[in-house]
Amino acid sequence: MKRKTITIREDQDEWIEDQHLNLSSFVREKLDELIEERE
Repeated sequence: MKRKTITIREDQDEWIEDQHLNLSSFVREKLDELIEERE
């Protein structure tokens, strides 16, 4: 796996924390969706 750095706003960070969201997993899933759509 590769590591990437992203920048998010403070309000986004708070929402992620409140939702107990795994940001890495979320981004990977969304990327997979986009990849599938464009194939």
